Amino acid sequence: MAEKTLILRTKFIIKVVILLGILYYLSMKLNFYQYLLKLGNYSNQIIILIALILGTLIFLDITLELLRKYFEKVDIREYPIVASVVKYATWFGVILIATSVVYKDVGSLVMSLGLVGAALTLALQKPIMNFVGWLTIVFTHPFKINDRIYIKDIGGGDVYKIGTMYVSLREVDGEPTGRSLNIPNSYILTNPVINFSKGSPYVWDNVKVTITYESDWRKAEKLILEACDEVVGKEMRKLAKIWKNKPRIFPKSKIYDKPVIRMRFIDNGVEIKVRYLVNVFEWATVKTKIIKNILSKLEEVDDVEIAYPHMEVIYRQKSGVVDNPFFKGKRKTTIKFMN
Repeated sequence: MAEKTLILRTKFIIKVVILLGILYYLSMKLNFYQYLLKLGNYSNQIIILIALILGTLIFLDITLELLRKYFEKVDIREYPIVASVVKYATWFGVILIATSVVYKDVGSLVMSLGLVGAALTLALQKPIMNFVGWLTIVFTHPFKINDRIYIKDIGGGDVYKIGTMYVSLREVDGEPTGRSLNIPNSYILTNPVINFSKGSPYVWDNVKVTITYESDWRKAEKLILEACDEVVGKEMRKLAKIWKNKPRIFPKSKIYDKPVIRMRFIDNGVEIKVRYLVNVFEWATVKTKIIKNILSKLEEVDDVEIAYPHMEVIYRQKSGVVDNPFFKGKRKTTIKFMN
């Protein structure tokens, strides 16, 4: 072990000696000393630039610390974006001041920069569009850090970083996938953005249950409503009390303090849909609990049957009237084909 360490140190010393020799040789051949002497003519500008850079670093350190403490009291999710804007704006101003210090002929410099800028605009269209998208996010606030969003035709998830080129998401496809999704900011300008958690993390979700036409639909409706209310009813009533006395994004929308039932006829039965409010970050968990509760309640009754893919053959006959109102005056023969 000691021999290996000695060899490594020897190699390092040899490399340093060779490097110093190369630098000395180049300085003698290229007259670096003359260039260093010429820099003495710009000593004032160099001192000003060093002071400007140090002052800027200290200014940013103090400013960002004050901003962080402020946003900890208001909304810490806003801090990364505001901090980025302050940094870029400050350094942009510093570059303008430094340019005016170094270059006396500002007019020709501006013209040169204009020509270079036009060429860069053509060559860097996508990065520029990404930067414009970032500015759009900063000033219009379509979403914040930790918001759950979905960008049409791209994907969705929880925002954990908003950069000048990309928005980074923890991908969610019904449930977290564990993948990171980086979306160019230019897509914000051209694609619809759905924010599930803006204003409130609660959104409407639903569970659909299809029962056969022979089932007691009134009992099914009651059981499904009870099953859902047992899971989310308490939370919905709590939210209703808060929202009645609090400004909302959609002030004209009706406030519900319990789940809502919607029904319709479909080909193979009656579809009963129960709608309820749920925290978007608990979407899958709550839905699973409701489905389990519905199945448990329907198992306890005999006159409610969940519809499944099958075929029924019904033929008319003069005698043998069936009591079920859906098949009044008809005799029924059922042939079921299980999938």
